[in-house]
Formats: sequence, structure tokens, C-alpha cells
Amino acid sequence: MRPASPEAPSTGETSAVLRPVSARDARIAVGCTPCPLEQLEVWEAFEASQGHELFGRYVYECESKPTAVLSLYRYTIGGRPFLWAKHGPVWLKEQTPEREAELRRLLIAAVRAKDPRVVFIRMHARFQAPDVHELISTITYDRTYVIDLRPGSPEAISAAMPKDGRRGVRRAERTAREAGCTIAEETGLDRAAFEELYAVLEETARRDGFRPHPSRVYWDMLRTLGPEHARVFVLRKDGVAHCWDLVTVSGKMSTAYYGASSNASRSFRGAEALDWAVACQMAEEGRTGFDLMGAESSRVPELYSVGRYKRRFAQHPTEVDGAWDVPVRPLVYRALVRARRLRHALRRRRGE
Repeated sequence: MRPASPEAPSTGETSAVLRPVSARDARIAVGCTPCPLEQLEVWEAFEASQGHELFGRYVYECESKPTAVLSLYRYTIGGRPFLWAKHGPVWLKEQTPEREAELRRLLIAAVRAKDPRVVFIRMHARFQAPDVHELISTITYDRTYVIDLRPGSPEAISAAMPKDGRRGVRRAERTAREAGCTIAEETGLDRAAFEELYAVLEETARRDGFRPHPSRVYWDMLRTLGPEHARVFVLRKDGVAHCWDLVTVSGKMSTAYYGASSNASRSFRGAEALDWAVACQMAEEGRTGFDLMGAESSRVPELYSVGRYKRRFAQHPTEVDGAWDVPVRPLVYRALVRARRLRHALRRRRGE
């Protein structure tokens, strides 16, 4: 996160306003600006399937010109409501510390007026500020690796990768092919077929030490976003699924949103072969980038192992705005933080 100016004013724009808008007006404001899938109207159906109601869409205007847009959804933690603007706001004009601070100030006022029960807002920011706090739950990332697909052909794309990455994808292609693996898109699979893929994710989670969402979360994403925005690619060996990627698409960008790999797939470099095949497919369709979604940084060193794998696909990391908590009710927020710290301390003491 970049430091803000030491004396950032509380109001960076003399004529800044925050307006609630319809989905249509939000689309008009965004225009041709690249927009994360989570901030598009289509994402609302997925959030609804998870029980998260749309709180509202807003346009932040400076000098009567749309400067940023964001969509917020209702969540709860510890029985307390909060709002989440995933990968928002989307900045349409220059993003400055003053504008970020002013947007948050106006948003807090709007949220308090609409629903005074909301404890905090989770949103993304680029600049340090006293009103943004580390996440009370989950982790974020502020750095990722994006495979540049603009060169077009597989040969040209790999030529732009680091040397060990070029060697790696060639070796993965060859090893997977010699092992008899096949890679295909299976976006139209039914729920029963998806359960086979979910079993691979459960194996991945046991190996890597994380807890996956319930199966229905991934299925609901595929179902509600549809094949235009959510797709599945699978690597199989002898007909058995060993690796899969759930890939989201928004405009010219594609993202490896979720993925899984069996322990056995390591012997034939299945995950690397699949990621490379998907990247080549996205390039063939005219996408300009394939985001591998998250890597380690000083803020999130726990992503080191996944970052070590991903950095082979791109010469440099891409800095992105990480998520932060913005208290709306500071006293209640601090109480939530203390309660969660106490709960985690008790779990560590019990060895959980």
C-alpha cells in the first residue's frame, strides 16, 4: 500500500458527491473502463445465491464528472452486519489519496443514513490512511501475476515469460502429453459431474492446509454467472479428473479464480500444463491477460508458496489495490476485533 501525503485534507474535492444509482446508470458511468467481474451487474445473481443482498450501487463524482463507481453487498460477521465492495471502487479518473479519503467519508455518511446497524465497510484502497484497517477476517492480496496474452501466439507469449517459465511450460506440456493427459473445457458439466471436481479440491485443501467452500458455492458461481463469465477447464488422465481451473471472464481479462490439483498430478506437472493451456485458449479468444490471482507481498507473506509458482509466468508482478476494513461504528468494530483475537487465542491454546 502506498503512503499518502502526510497531511491529506479531509475533503480532497470541493464539489464531490456520492450518488446512489441504478445498474443502468452504473454501466453508463463505467463506459469502456475495464471493470472487475465482482463490480458488474451480473455478479449480483451470484451474491444473491449466497444470501448476500445488494446494499446499493454508487457513483462518486468530482466536478460533476463520474470519478469512481462501486457496488456493495450485505454480509455478517459475529452476528453483526458489514458491507463488502469486492474489487471496488472502480476508478474512472485519477485515483489520489484525497479522492480515496473523500469517497470513504461520503460513503460512511451514506451508509449510516441508510442502515445505522452496519459496523464496517470492506473495500479496496491504494493509499495508506488512518481510517483503513487490516481485515478482521479472511486475507487479501495487493500483488498478483498476470500472463500477458497480447503477443497472441503460444510461442510469442512464452517468449515474453521468464526463462524458467518458458522451460517450465514446455516441459509441462510434454510431460502431461507423454502421460496420456487430455485437457478440455467442461463448462457445461452437470452437478453430479462437478462433484468429481470438488473431490479434487478437497484433496488439494488437505494437502495445502486450507478449508474449501462448500461445493454449492462453486456450482452457484458457474450457474449464476453463466458460460459468458465463468468456465471450467479440466485435465484428465485415463478419464479421471486430476486438475481443474474455474476461470472468470470480464471484458478482455480472464482470471484463474479457483483451481485444484491432485497429489498424483505432480508427477506429470498437471497444474502447470493446465494453466498454460487455459492461457493459450484465452489468448486465442482475444483476451489480453490471464490473472493468476494473488501472490505474496510484505502484507501477505503467507502467499509465498503460490507466488513462487506463479512468478514463472510473468516477468514482473502486478500491483493491485488490496482490501481494507473501514469502520462505520468504530467502537463496535474494535469490540469485534478484540473478540476474534480472543477466540483465536483460545483455539491456539486448545491446539485447534
